[in-house]
Amino acid sequence: MSELDSRRLPRWWSGGVCSAMAVTTTHPLDLVKVQLQTQSKRVPVSHLIANIYKNAGILGFYSGISASWFRQLTYTTARFALYEYGKNFVDANNMSAKFQLATFAGFFGGILGVPGDVVTVRLQNDSKLPPAERRG
Repeated sequence: MSELDSRRLPRWWSGGVCSAMAVTTTHPLDLVKVQLQTQSKRVPVSHLIANIYKNAGILGFYSGISASWFRQLTYTTARFALYEYGKNFVDANNMSAKFQLATFAGFFGGILGVPGDVVTVRLQNDSKLPPAERRG
């Protein structure tokens, strides 16, 4: 077995893929949260959920999922990739250096993820707009 075969290669991309899988599970909850936050009047959660289902069926709970996937694939993959790459330049025993690296990776990944986050919220809120004004 060669040296390359015996060492573990980084799989930074798996963080993005796994977070996209996770957001697929949690997206309906996020959709309900965004719709509650953007209501002009108080509406019980049960009525909101029933209204989403009545208007769009079960797939209505996945409105904006493509933007959520995009956000997770950019944000989380960038964080993991930057952290994995940056580990080559910091002392593994220096907790402060690892903390700073993680902060930088999270900050930069957050900047990359903002456009996807904005699009996600807009698409999740689309169903409340008149049909002519909808984005998705």
